[in-house]
Amino acid sequence: MTKVKTNKLALWTASLCAFGMVAGLAACAPQASTNDATDQKADNAATQQVETPEADEFGVVTAESWKDAYPGQYATYMENESNSPDSGKHNYLELYPALNTMYKGYAFALGYDEASSHVYALQSVKETPRTTQKEQLAGCITCKTPQFTALVNAEGEGIYKEKFNDTIGQFDEPISCYNCHENDPSTLTLTHSYFVDSLGDAANDDDQVPMGSQVCGQCHNEYYFDGDTKATSNPYTGLDEMTPDAILAYYDESGFKDWEHADTLAPMIKVQHPEFETNHGGDQSPMAKQGYSCSDCHMGTVSDDNGQYTSHNWISPLENAQLIEEDCSKCHDDLETKVKGIQAEEEERVTAISEKIEELTGKIATAYADEIAAIKAAKDAGGEVPAASEELAALQKLQRNAQFYWDFVMVENSEGAHNSKLTFETLDKAEAAVDEGLAKLA
Repeated sequence: MTKVKTNKLALWTASLCAFGMVAGLAACAPQASTNDATDQKADNAATQQVETPEADEFGVVTAESWKDAYPGQYATYMENESNSPDSGKHNYLELYPALNTMYKGYAFALGYDEASSHVYALQSVKETPRTTQKEQLAGCITCKTPQFTALVNAEGEGIYKEKFNDTIGQFDEPISCYNCHENDPSTLTLTHSYFVDSLGDAANDDDQVPMGSQVCGQCHNEYYFDGDTKATSNPYTGLDEMTPDAILAYYDESGFKDWEHADTLAPMIKVQHPEFETNHGGDQSPMAKQGYSCSDCHMGTVSDDNGQYTSHNWISPLENAQLIEEDCSKCHDDLETKVKGIQAEEEERVTAISEKIEELTGKIATAYADEIAAIKAAKDAGGEVPAASEELAALQKLQRNAQFYWDFVMVENSEGAHNSKLTFETLDKAEAAVDEGLAKLA
């Protein structure tokens, strides 16, 4: 487990937790409404009178087209290239051998690598075995390029039913300015209509959820592909329904499944990356309750010859000494005032949480793989648990629950740092489902 702990923690530190491109936000401090363009233009970088460059065929102004108007933002955006597919990424199917059993029959069993920076999102979805070895629909392109988002907004949901390989070749712009600003860097905009609907009355309401979280959350959320339209959708409406229990209940009531497990035939759910729900759903995380957004902590302010502006290099707050010294220390007054001391204490605190989470996820994963093997053996043998029996259905439901709760934590990416209370509670539910299943088969 030591190797896995190190790799997963390093991955979190390498900033998988946020991608919001937010011009004009001060680092790590709750913001006034960012819906108001006047507020945004108070920032030094946004006071410029900038002519909008020509858009591409999809109506998207590319990041490169903005580089002269916003040189600092563009330069820091390009710093994300250091987190590349060639920078030593890990294969999760090797790090967690149990995943080969847990995801059996699903595309994630073909390939599941540690993610690179968002500027490689389009390249990664083109190259993953999940799309090269198995035919997928165009919904897999959601959030990988703003050009697909613009296409959906212009032509409607019919595009989701097209085949991935017939569609992907026309796109060449990775995640960039348009995702969070559309074509106006002085404002924040939710470009994904499905997420606007799912937010309910919180949509574009900076008092409920800062826009610096909404624009990140429109991709960093738990979504599924509608059974009929195949459109990217969320299993909730409103913040109160964004909890693991409520989301699972939604899937159960609608009879939704991502796939049938190859060994047990259980109807399974593959959770995506529920950072937004973990932070802002239900009771909310401690940071969210204080009004902090994703961008407050994962994007800092930079001062150079271009003036002061928001960095668009998306990193862990543990990597930002200035942010920790000037902002984190405001609440963590028990920490040493020297930057290195604060960083050391924060790293120690986050590492302690992450190690506990990692230990639990590894322990539960091993037991869960044993549960799957036991259910398969009982199903194949017939006897007291024949196929299509109520007993088998009950075991399959426990497997589905264990998978959902375990995966909710595994793919959330913060290793408990975002909301440790919810993370531990969710793992407890996964473990309970595994234990109950094994007890029934004992």
